[in-house]
Amino acid sequence: MTNSKTFTVSDTAINNVYNAEQEIASLKGVNKENNAAANSAKMGAYGEVIAAIAQVKLVKGNLPRANSKILKGSLVEQAGVKEATAKRYLENSVGAIVLLKDHFGEIPTQYTPDAIVKDLATLEIDSENKLAKAVKGESDKSKAQRLAEQVVGKFSNKKDENGKRVQGDVFKDGLTDEELDEFENAMRELKAARTAYRNSEAAKAAEAEAAEENVAVDSTVAEFTDAA
Repeated sequence: MTNSKTFTVSDTAINNVYNAEQEIASLKGVNKENNAAANSAKMGAYGEVIAAIAQVKLVKGNLPRANSKILKGSLVEQAGVKEATAKRYLENSVGAIVLLKDHFGEIPTQYTPDAIVKDLATLEIDSENKLAKAVKGESDKSKAQRLAEQVVGKFSNKKDENGKRVQGDVFKDGLTDEELDEFENAMRELKAARTAYRNSEAAKAAEAEAAEENVAVDSTVAEFTDAA
């Protein structure tokens, strides 16, 4: 088992992370294809980091402090990433190992970056955002639940002895009590407005117009189909 005295991060892994980060920087934008390529590059980089620490024995679900220091130092000083980015790599990679062990059993001795990325993909994790949510145990939360937690608040989480995220002992507020009262008043007003609109003549007219448009489109499509 790798310990802090023998733990190193290979130059190849660091170079691959560096190259991935450079590619990601050049791909950033609103273009869907670019975003998909950036996500792929990011997950490839995560594969390198996860593979580098896969054989390190975790202590209560955490990488030993000495190993964490070596990994973060390599990412910042050699791969050129920012401290915050290195922190995300570290936390999400350690969490990924816990997830992978939970779903696939023991980590293979020769666990390659490509194999790691493929295994994560089978868990529907193909981006840093999805990985972070899975690590925090939030991947199954609905949009409504996440929004409610942002407004009202939620319990903190902590790691159990096996490194799994479980409910913590502290409830973290979202809005303040005064803001929450204001939010609830605004919700009541908006819900009333939505109900009134749906029952209004304007809404019924808009629905009728949309229905007519759909009929017109269906007729046009039918004409083209018949002509063919």
